Amino acid sequence: MSDAPDQQPTFEQTLARLDEVVARLESGDVGLEEAVRLFEQGQALVATCRERLARAQQRIEELTGQGAPPEGRAGEAPF
Repeated sequence: MSDAPDQQPTFEQTLARLDEVVARLESGDVGLEEAVRLFEQGQALVATCRERLARAQQRIEELTGQGAPPEGRAGEAPF
């Protein structure tokens, strides 16, 4: 496995790490400071997942032609 230092984790890896963070928080076995640190990390992971999902959705819409309607054609519905 070749992990370059600048290589970003995959969506699946990010989601798995988020699951780990949530499990640790839900366990109740961490102190306050650690819980806050984990919460902050979880928020960053959620933001990363949302951003990647938004990019994937945009790409799918572009590929399927389901993006925003062309200018001047707003409000038209297929017949």
